[in-house]
Amino acid sequence: MAKNSIQEYISLKGADDFQQFYNRNLMTVFRYIYGLHGGPIEEVEDLTAETFLRAWKSRHQFLGSESAGLGWLLKIARNLIIDAHRCQKRRGYPEDIEKHIVQSNLQNPEQQVMTQEQIRTLWSLLNTLSDLQREILVLRYLLGWRVQDIGNHLGVKENTVSVYISRAIKRIRREWPG
Repeated sequence: MAKNSIQEYISLKGADDFQQFYNRNLMTVFRYIYGLHGGPIEEVEDLTAETFLRAWKSRHQFLGSESAGLGWLLKIARNLIIDAHRCQKRRGYPEDIEKHIVQSNLQNPEQQVMTQEQIRTLWSLLNTLSDLQREILVLRYLLGWRVQDIGNHLGVKENTVSVYISRAIKRIRREWPG
């Protein structure tokens, strides 16, 4: 193995190594879960913590690159989200999103009300998408992944990812009121 190949792999066996891995990936996993699950924020925090707890418990089995480690975390998170949705039988509007987006960015009360309504509309339209389309949009626009990375992560061709993104955006635009 060449020196560059060895440097690409990370070991998560030690607590310090895992702590660094956790610090680098915490917000990405949190945003991913929030984008797929919604709220309330406490549930998203719980699912994020459970994702890292499961990763910690099986860390000795992992050997791979940093990006493979993130993919591994997101698969754990996806399975936890699926389990949570089965238990709750719902996927709704995260009521606490307004205080994080609306109040921090706008001062005018009229603008706040308009933004709240737009957020509710967007969230309800996102909930009409298939799970795969929604996940692709979360990976692309919430996490900022490239189409190629999304395809590799999901085991889907890049062209298919692009088509899903295009169709989802067209659908949201078509169904957007007014």
